[in-house]
Amino acid sequence: MSLLDRRSGPVTRPTVRLRPYVDADRWLTAAIEGDDAMMAELGGALPIDEIPRIHQRRLDGMADDRLWYFTVVLEPDDRIVGTICLWTDLVDGVHRSEAGWATLPGFQGRGIATEALRQLLERAQVDGRWGDIHAFSGATNGPSNALCRAAGFEWIGEETVAYAGRELHCNHWVLVADAALSESP
Repeated sequence: MSLLDRRSGPVTRPTVRLRPYVDADRWLTAAIEGDDAMMAELGGALPIDEIPRIHQRRLDGMADDRLWYFTVVLEPDDRIVGTICLWTDLVDGVHRSEAGWATLPGFQGRGIATEALRQLLERAQVDGRWGDIHAFSGATNGPSNALCRAAGFEWIGEETVAYAGRELHCNHWVLVADAALSESP
């Protein structure tokens, strides 16, 4: 079952819109990457002087169509509540697609990330170029791991990954492209 509520009864999803990340979203990068609580599972806040470089890398990746980086907007009041992204890395000589997300603290636990991920995966399925999609959630990040499970990702195992010069203990998840095609999110 993929991104479906396993409880009986109707499913109420938050109304979320994915908007391409733009120059005006630099504040959001600072709010996420520069915050110790938001970055706790990723080794803590990044130095504030790194924010301009991170921001520019996202803009460049979007311009070159190497990266999908979206601002998550809660409707109907157009409130920016987080980010979600999809990119491809070269790992051991093989291209691997990876998804990542962050929801601002005041909006966590409301199903916003679930709906944003559903929309991202739906776009990726239509686009067709991403193949299997991986996610690396902090091993102790219960909500992020639950999101992967609910979205239909399969747990591969625990893995140490490098992020921003840090070694992170993560759960490795994968959503196999064929499975994504056979399940309607």
